[in-house]
Amino acid sequence: MKWHTIPPLVVKDLTLFFRNRFFAFITILGLAGYAGIYLAMPGRVDELIELGLYAPSTAAAVVKILEDEGVSFQTASSVEALKQAVRDKHVAAGISLPDGMIEQMAAGRKPTVEIFLASDSLQDTRDAMVAIVESLALWLSGNPLNITVNEATLGPDMAGAQIPPRDRMLPLFAVVVLMMETLGLASLIAEEVQTGTLRGLLITPLGVGELFLAKGATSLLMTFTQAALLMLIIGGLKNQPLIILTALLLGGLMVTGVGFLLASVGKDMLSVMGWGILAIVLLGVPAFGVMFPGTVTGWAKIIPSHYLADTIHQVANFGAGWEPVWRNLLILLGIDVVLFWLGAFVLRRKLS
Repeated sequence: MKWHTIPPLVVKDLTLFFRNRFFAFITILGLAGYAGIYLAMPGRVDELIELGLYAPSTAAAVVKILEDEGVSFQTASSVEALKQAVRDKHVAAGISLPDGMIEQMAAGRKPTVEIFLASDSLQDTRDAMVAIVESLALWLSGNPLNITVNEATLGPDMAGAQIPPRDRMLPLFAVVVLMMETLGLASLIAEEVQTGTLRGLLITPLGVGELFLAKGATSLLMTFTQAALLMLIIGGLKNQPLIILTALLLGGLMVTGVGFLLASVGKDMLSVMGWGILAIVLLGVPAFGVMFPGTVTGWAKIIPSHYLADTIHQVANFGAGWEPVWRNLLILLGIDVVLFWLGAFVLRRKLS
């Protein structure tokens, strides 16, 4: 193995990469764009439902009940003011209690309670409003249900610890950044295959092993560096930075193997980009599962990026240590070896 031949090849590939204005521009724009999107999104989750309340004759009693139950609410001076607050999104919903509600219930009559909701309110919000009104009626009538309620949370209790959407996007950022950088290398390799540059290099004393190690080192340097820099900018390295960097390094190896496969099937930059977009969508599926829990089931584990996305999510958002994620990293390492060998094998066959 002629190790001294690898650094010049890496320098040559990096120079050619940044001479391509498209990929150079995408690299800089992508880093700034992903960081800007993250920083522009809210950094916290508001778990309270702000209610509007109009209760002319029972205001004092209702206010006391809501305060005791820890419900966030605003009182309105009239029904119209309550409706306007809902329209203006100042409150999530409005409850209007009729005048003399307690007396009507005491007389055995059924007073009509109005609930005002925005047109885009979720069904969960509508159900919650009905439940609140029913609870208020029980308390105001003086006849609460004669039962004892025990609450049991199945799985991690996320009350007060919801993850902001921007932090759920961290695995997606990692996958997209890694793949976009390797697309540049794949395009470069495909172009060198078409022009005969790679075959010309193999005529020299340079061996096939040195060639693929140089290409792999170039890809790993570009992908890992940008992904790590992005994580540093957006605060993704606050928890267990060594684990995050290890996961990004293994992710860089994974996409390098994918890049070799793309270079072997693509004939030019456009064909590589076409296949590359398909690869990005496929590898991004597990990350979308993190962003929107419940949308992706267990089948996503067959996608290699699942183990990268799951590791970053657990560590960056929950502070997980080595124990919960070491299996993910080990599986990812095995996938890296297979993809790198397969990509190099297919590309070598194309050169022969």
